[in-house]
Amino acid sequence: MIQAILFLCIIQLIHSSLVAQEYKPVTVKAGTSLKEYFTDSQRYLYPNFTQGSVIFKNRIITPSNFNFNLLTGEIEFIHSKDTLFFPSKNEIDLIVVARDTFYYHNAYLQLIRSGPLNLYLKRSMIVMNILKQGAFGTVNRSAASESYDFVITKSLSIDLKPVDDMVLQRKDEYFYSTTGSDFNPFTRKNITRIMPGKEKDIRNFLKTFRVDFESREDLLRLTDFMNNLQSEHSGKR
Repeated sequence: MIQAILFLCIIQLIHSSLVAQEYKPVTVKAGTSLKEYFTDSQRYLYPNFTQGSVIFKNRIITPSNFNFNLLTGEIEFIHSKDTLFFPSKNEIDLIVVARDTFYYHNAYLQLIRSGPLNLYLKRSMIVMNILKQGAFGTVNRSAASESYDFVITKSLSIDLKPVDDMVLQRKDEYFYSTTGSDFNPFTRKNITRIMPGKEKDIRNFLKTFRVDFESREDLLRLTDFMNNLQSEHSGKR
């Protein structure tokens, strides 16, 4: 009984820890630059620019030192002491940085589980709100699509200063692929279509483990289950 209670307490602590790791919104004040709100460790995925290679679709391989800019969603590289990013991403097959592999599909997707079913992570910074000053000190909230040129884009400079307060927030999204090129959102609706004839098994797993499609740990577990299911299915033929 004591062991069971202890186990439940540990699970609760783990859950609380994961909840605490959720990204919090950051308000960038008008007339200030992003670099005042994000340190280097918050702006980049790796502590330092890390050795890797870009493999182009024409099979040319170019080594360099890379890092992933979490604010712009760009993979940057060092060239002649300058920090650059790739303007023509459609020419890229994949980029390998240390042990990580990135593909490009409207954004950089990091492969975080491989198998018959591949799982990818998309990291981005989104504009949640534009806070425009109204009459008598009031604040008007505008959707990002209604705002102005200063948004998180390829051309973003952390030295640029917005003319209105802007609320930013990190966001993680997940995609899957069964061929290595068909990148699809990893959603409850999509996932049950992957393995015809195994929909019931997948739904039972989702129900039993209460899979959260915004949780990396849950989706890794689900991907492992589906890859094992695929292996068992193939082995019976």
